[in-house]
Amino acid sequence: MLKYIQSRKLSERGLFGIVLCVITFFIGEFILNKISTMEDPPLGNTIYILIGNLFVFGALLGVLLILKYIYDEHKREKRKERKRKSHKIYFLNKEQEGDESTKNNL
Repeated sequence: MLKYIQSRKLSERGLFGIVLCVITFFIGEFILNKISTMEDPPLGNTIYILIGNLFVFGALLGVLLILKYIYDEHKREKRKERKRKSHKIYFLNKEQEGDESTKNNL
């Protein structure tokens, strides 16, 4: 599964990561709203509040980092394209090389 995800384009990988972050966010919200407000949860209310907040914060941070990475990658590609266009590479044709060598031999 991981190899399949890595073989996809950057935008598809970013979308998959954002979907995972949204799922994590809803898990955190569920823990905060349902489990931590129960009368007597197994480990205590404080643990579930901390875990829920950690999931919510991690999901939001993940979305921000994924969006920043996609934006930076897009800027990097544009910069690379600008560099490529500014440096022109000239190639000699085979016919031109042959013409010059015959002129030198005469």
